[in-house]
Amino acid sequence: MKRFHEAYVPKRREEGERLLRRDGVPILVWERTYCLLTPLFGGGVDPREADPVSVVRATEARGQIRFWWRAIRGWQARGKLEELWRLESLLFGHAGEKGASPLLVEVEVLDPGKEAYPFVDVPGKNFPQAKPEVAHPYLAFPLQRTRNDPRNYPVRLGVRFRLRLRFPERVGEVDLAGELEAALWAWETFGGIGARTRRGFGALAQEGAEPISEGEILDRLEAYSRGEGWPEGVPHLTPESLVRVVPLSWRQVAEAYKNFRQKRNAGQGGRPGRSLWPEPDAVRRLTGKHAPNHTPRHPVNKFPRGQFGLPIIFHFKDKGDPPDTTLKPALEGTDRLASPLLFRPLAQDRSVVAVLEGPRVPKGGVVLAQGNRVLSPVEVTLTPKEAAQVEPLKGEVDPLRAFVMSLQR
Repeated sequence: MKRFHEAYVPKRREEGERLLRRDGVPILVWERTYCLLTPLFGGGVDPREADPVSVVRATEARGQIRFWWRAIRGWQARGKLEELWRLESLLFGHAGEKGASPLLVEVEVLDPGKEAYPFVDVPGKNFPQAKPEVAHPYLAFPLQRTRNDPRNYPVRLGVRFRLRLRFPERVGEVDLAGELEAALWAWETFGGIGARTRRGFGALAQEGAEPISEGEILDRLEAYSRGEGWPEGVPHLTPESLVRVVPLSWRQVAEAYKNFRQKRNAGQGGRPGRSLWPEPDAVRRLTGKHAPNHTPRHPVNKFPRGQFGLPIIFHFKDKGDPPDTTLKPALEGTDRLASPLLFRPLAQDRSVVAVLEGPRVPKGGVVLAQGNRVLSPVEVTLTPKEAAQVEPLKGEVDPLRAFVMSLQR
């Protein structure tokens, strides 16, 4: 039995593909030139700053290709995590004397882009002013100054780079060309470079390629992936995954995402109304604190927005309401759970939105905490009856699916 299943590879030779020989062994050289459709967020040692030497690093590109290989081809491990690591090491190497990878990744930065600030200080103002023409402030919020960090951080616009891969077409029975073609396709379609790629920053576009359609994406998922065989806890996409291409720009999807997660009752006197989500009142109940006019009244006492990723900090502004509390994984040393939801533009007025298969609740569960003090374990999943009482969900128990479906209404 072969270790790897044959991946679908387009019959045409890739533009920029060359064939060399090393000690008599044929070596493929793939070159692809990319521009970024969206700003580059960080990417250096500090996740909020670009690398001072090379804004796009070969190690980062390699890591992205490795992640997307796992997310699209990891089903070949037949449900065993140790088998996934073994297969992955055949392509990407591992620590040890004989752990060298057959794949060489090189990056040539063609244009480092220009710095631009999503937030700028305004004299006399306590908070920086957002520059939505640079990036939507709801997505770029980690770049604004805070009490603990007085800096506003920039992104980089207009980055271009050339990726060069060198590898033998086959190693034994392993079809490296097929495996890498699948990983590159997934990275180019769903991923990016830098930080916050699941929210569309650093979105790749291969120069000279036409934007892909939803039908083409589903066809490729059918060819590359499978619904079974995935080791537990590995984020992945299958032909059955929720994937949609919507006629919306990146900014429009970001605005819809903000409105969905912050949906409220109509307010009065210019003030926003109370949240239509259950979390604020659940925090009030668990802390035993609330403003005089904010008596808890939502019928659901759960935290469904925790499925969008952790941690989540709840900040109340009214006197009498609880101090800052954090929804986070329960296990010590586990401080976050990456969001299964990703969205990014494919073109100026077209975006892909997808939900990665994988755990929605971290191992050990979720807790609400104030500082280092745990207040209580909490639940993030809903029953159908509870979902019917959370207005933004329209009866859908899965909040991520509810968001994706809201984009098509």
